[in-house]
Amino acid sequence: MKKTYAAAAVILFLAAAALSYFLGYRAARRELEEEKAALGHGARTFYATVTQVYENDCFAVKGMEVNDLNFRGEFTFAVRKETDCLWMGTQLSPAELEVGDNISITFTGPVLESNPAQIPNVTEVWLLDDEP
Repeated sequence: MKKTYAAAAVILFLAAAALSYFLGYRAARRELEEEKAALGHGARTFYATVTQVYENDCFAVKGMEVNDLNFRGEFTFAVRKETDCLWMGTQLSPAELEVGDNISITFTGPVLESNPAQIPNVTEVWLLDDEP
């Protein structure tokens, strides 16, 4: 009789362990899928040189060769009031950016496929040059 209880306890323990494993695996898999989906809309950064400065804090840039192939082309974007414009951690006015400046551009969301491509949601622009 004691052997029957011991065998039942072992089987119950193994069943509980297997159930816990599969439930944990499923939860971890779901969390991983959610993170992947969030990264699809997450922030991306690339490096560019300012080629033209327009009114209303709008810029045209050319992506640098160090970028992924998709970010070596020509782009336009606007610096909005919620966009951080920085140099060495110090806030800059977008008016301080000039043609020829090397910058990094961080954005979220899609890039509109036009010629030049448009980046509607720029979150940060960093001036990479030694002087503002």
